[in-house]
Amino acid sequence: MKNIRKVIVLLATIAFIGYSNAGVGIVVGATEILEVDSAGLKPQRGDASWSVWGSQNSNVISTGFASSIYNGGFIGHDILDPVLNMHEGGLGYLGGSIGWEKEWASKPLGRKGNWALCGSHGSEIIYDAAWTSDLFELIWYGNGGHAGRVDVLSGTGVRVGMFNRIGLGLESTKTRQRFEVSVVQRIAGAEWSIPSGYFWVSENGDSLDTFLWTEGRLHASLDTTISSGSQVSLLPAYGIGISGRLPLASETLPIRFEINFKDLGVLFEPEGSSVASFSESFTTTGFPVFGDSLSLESMANGDLNTDSLLFVGTSAKRMTLLPSKLSATFIYEPSPDVMIELSISSGGWMPEPLYTAGVGWMPLEKFAFGVEARYGGWGTMRPAVWAQWRYSCKRMLVIEVENPVGFFLNSEMAQYTYGRGVTLRLERLAGAGWSALGGRFRSVCK
Repeated sequence: MKNIRKVIVLLATIAFIGYSNAGVGIVVGATEILEVDSAGLKPQRGDASWSVWGSQNSNVISTGFASSIYNGGFIGHDILDPVLNMHEGGLGYLGGSIGWEKEWASKPLGRKGNWALCGSHGSEIIYDAAWTSDLFELIWYGNGGHAGRVDVLSGTGVRVGMFNRIGLGLESTKTRQRFEVSVVQRIAGAEWSIPSGYFWVSENGDSLDTFLWTEGRLHASLDTTISSGSQVSLLPAYGIGISGRLPLASETLPIRFEINFKDLGVLFEPEGSSVASFSESFTTTGFPVFGDSLSLESMANGDLNTDSLLFVGTSAKRMTLLPSKLSATFIYEPSPDVMIELSISSGGWMPEPLYTAGVGWMPLEKFAFGVEARYGGWGTMRPAVWAQWRYSCKRMLVIEVENPVGFFLNSEMAQYTYGRGVTLRLERLAGAGWSALGGRFRSVCK
């Protein structure tokens, strides 16, 4: 939440500065305007795109470690130690998304209209997991190596959600500003977390103090009665948000700036989701040989008593945030066939902002490619490559591959990769009556 708030403040500040300095060289929109001529050239439709993607990243789980777990065998320090050392800040992450989306813009409203209808729709599955380095040690090493130290479990959690969305709004044909109101449906989802938990064993191993509070939520109605046969009924939740684009371009310099926001809003969850909460505390100041409480005798007999509480029920109505996304992109074109791009994005359940820096080159009129370095999100520093092929006047194919080596799962060179991702996008470029929208060499066809 703190990262999203920081990005919101940054984007609002930049937008305000851009509008305030419109008279000294910064204007909203692109530098090239195509007007409908007096001969009666009919206005054409705006941009459109269809995208499909899938990605998975982690800041600690390497491809080599995942392959070792999958193949089985002896898991020793040579495999575990590199993973533990990657837990910078004491937390490990893993997450990603799979989905598709279509965006479009209609013909301008009116013969020389400045606005056109626009919209988008699509589906996305987002998954996210986080855990502490102390929990990783307890699972794989045990606590023998750090007796006398408090192991923190708070902050561990897993969540997954499937979302459908549809949006409708207006887009300016001159400035290319875009604003949509979107309706979002979470058709299914689940959450599990440890809001509070710790584990402590004394250096001599004769005292123990632990506490665990864990919660789980299944966004569905679970009927476990004998007559129902354990039926599960989905409980879709609906929300409303705003999405849009704000492009800024210089009148005198080859630079562009673009702000994008998606699904800024709230989700209204209905009552009836299956929830469970469990808490347990276990404390002793020593292990006597005999006694009525915790002792060597009671442990041998299996007579252990702990303070525990289990609650199972259904949820009440609540309001939560949508998996909103914010991004800001800066593009500098020192020449017509070279582009330098910097961007920052946040949201979409990413635990950290995602930073991207890259360069693009267009060696041929209809072909361009580029390389990028990405850091943050769910992962560490990783490369990405992209290529675009403009196979007709108004049609373009774009392919992006994140961490290409990570796709060679059984290869030795992929052992120290931490993720992979691919995006395929088909684009239709705007026609007459629309300003030229900046981007990756996306000038309109003349």
